[in-house]
Amino acid sequence: MNEIKIPTVGRQVHFFPVAENDSIIRVNGVTLAPAIVIQGFDLSVNMQVFTMSGDALNVLRYSVPHKTIALEGQSYWDWPEIH
Repeated sequence: MNEIKIPTVGRQVHFFPVAENDSIIRVNGVTLAPAIVIQGFDLSVNMQVFTMSGDALNVLRYSVPHKTIALEGQSYWDWPEIH
């Protein structure tokens, strides 16, 4: 199994808003949103999430865990897939 790379400040990741408090990001059926890491703490990061909402073009989220350590029902981040 590959080791998960720790994101550094300024790296783009994907944010997966699954918690109810992330309804502002889930506008128009969005299931993931681009985000920029603004501070990292191992596999949990603080990030600025970019949304399609006219009310909140970007949103801060704090201590977002990587998908491998997220609890059930918790929003999480992951590296973008390369196609």
